[in-house]
Amino acid sequence: MSLDTKWLEDFLQLAEMQHFSRAAEARHITQPAFGRHIRALEKAVGQTLINRSTTPISLTPAGRQFRTIARNIVSQMEDGLKLLNGIEKPLLNPIRIATPHSLSSPTLLDLIHHLEESEISAQFSVDILRVDYAVQSLSEGDCDFLLGFEILSLLQPPFKNLCLGQGDFLLVSVTDSQGKAKFAPQTESVPILRYSSESYSARLIEQKQPELTTLNTYPVFESSMCQLHKEMALRGKGIAWLPDTLIQQELTNGQLVAIDPKQYRIPYQIRLYRNGSPLHNDAETVWETLKEQLLTHWQLTTPWDTP
Repeated sequence: MSLDTKWLEDFLQLAEMQHFSRAAEARHITQPAFGRHIRALEKAVGQTLINRSTTPISLTPAGRQFRTIARNIVSQMEDGLKLLNGIEKPLLNPIRIATPHSLSSPTLLDLIHHLEESEISAQFSVDILRVDYAVQSLSEGDCDFLLGFEILSLLQPPFKNLCLGQGDFLLVSVTDSQGKAKFAPQTESVPILRYSSESYSARLIEQKQPELTTLNTYPVFESSMCQLHKEMALRGKGIAWLPDTLIQQELTNGQLVAIDPKQYRIPYQIRLYRNGSPLHNDAETVWETLKEQLLTHWQLTTPWDTP
């Protein structure tokens, strides 16, 4: 099979713009020449990559898989040329991970440390994104893995996933001078730090809402970021739902306390997602290593234990 790398770049441009003439213009070639490149690419790989019957045009299932492969090939070639020409010292074939803010620290850092302890020698490139942008990044082949909570759209083909651990969203309050919760929503009206409606955390809590009717709260702050809620909670601005992985240290040292954790805890799972398409060697090694370790009952995270 003979592939021209320019065909790959043309294909990636078309996949992004979903329009032949605009993609051709962006690539600075005529539309007829651009169309010939795409047809030549399809002939070379032996698959129809573009669904031309839709408006705008779309990728076929094979096209979606090939997009990941094409991105990897083009990225590796660009990095290699930069290295050869001494332009810069790029990360060579880094493992690209997208994750939301709430899992970036310490969960993602713990995962990278665990992989290093497992003698996996690799470089990592991390993008901290909103969940919907992270899903788009994975779908379009811009990352190898997405570390996230349960994402329904990724729990089915062509995606694969590994459940790396689990935990709970806990309702927490800053402590008073006696080390007890400053706020008691069961007995008085208290301020709550609310998640914006488009966030994963808001959707998860909303599913549990019928069971939380005993809470007497009023919103004083809204954000999609768990980290901001944590900082506001530590400043005594209100109670907040926070993932236990994010507040292990604060729970242990008594800065935060879980409010009635037997009643107010919402379970979640942490999963590593990938496309079904083949990844580069280092990424495949990571996947296979974690898959084997999970068979031995290893977990990256476990739920916080109530004292």
